[in-house]
Amino acid sequence: MSVFDRLFGRARRVTEDSATVELSVPRGPALLAGNVQGVGARERQEDSFAICNISDPDALARQGLFAVVADGMGGMDSGNEASEAAVDSMVRLFRGLLEEGDVPQQLREGVLAASDGIFQRFQGRSGTTVVAVRILGAELHWLSVGDSAIFLKRGECVFQLNREHTCLNDLYLRELEQEPIQKERAEQDEDARRLTAFVGMDRLDRTDQSLRPWHLQPGDVVLLCSDGISGVLTVPELKEAMSVPPDEGCRLLETMVAEKALPAQDNYTGVLIAYQFKQTGERGL
Repeated sequence: MSVFDRLFGRARRVTEDSATVELSVPRGPALLAGNVQGVGARERQEDSFAICNISDPDALARQGLFAVVADGMGGMDSGNEASEAAVDSMVRLFRGLLEEGDVPQQLREGVLAASDGIFQRFQGRSGTTVVAVRILGAELHWLSVGDSAIFLKRGECVFQLNREHTCLNDLYLRELEQEPIQKERAEQDEDARRLTAFVGMDRLDRTDQSLRPWHLQPGDVVLLCSDGISGVLTVPELKEAMSVPPDEGCRLLETMVAEKALPAQDNYTGVLIAYQFKQTGERGL
């Protein structure tokens, strides 16, 4: 969990369905991937996502796997168009990554350029969150803007890699300067869930990302998701879905979201990626 999870704990708030794909790479590190997407209680789907090189072992070995999830902002115009534009921009960015260059810097510059393009297109009337990962060999780079989430399961632990760009996190920081510290005061603030950064805002300058590659270990599982999942399911529920093969895990995520039966269930999208996945009792792939 993030520093805020450890200090304060977290309650989470999600939801329907799409085809799931699975890949077992014959050479190099074994990867499995699955996805799930649903409308929830909303009128239309405003989330977008992409998984690159999932069915091309040669490209996977050469360029790596890239996954991105974007959650268009429902309170603004054309959230679906903004999320689609962000995903398209991030995929183009991935295709043009230079390994000899600074990968984190390229990712940051790319998402800032995507944000500028969306702002120019919609003049601030639309926006989207973005979370993305690139896995090449055993190295993971990640980047996020907004309140979508990236989780990593390692062994029996699940923690969030990124810090969400919300007023709540800023309010938590303010609480650390108060006496006594009261997390409820931050959580009950009317602006707690308001985004402090999103792709498509004027002059975006805040990103959260890995500055050095995260080295994956056999059995690690990564989940990218919109807040229709991260804001609805608990960490134990996420762990349960991340403990089975990704296709099965995605079906489980959908089932758990449906069981919440939230009347205002948001769109939900999730991408599960397992590195050298092995179930309990297995010695390996």
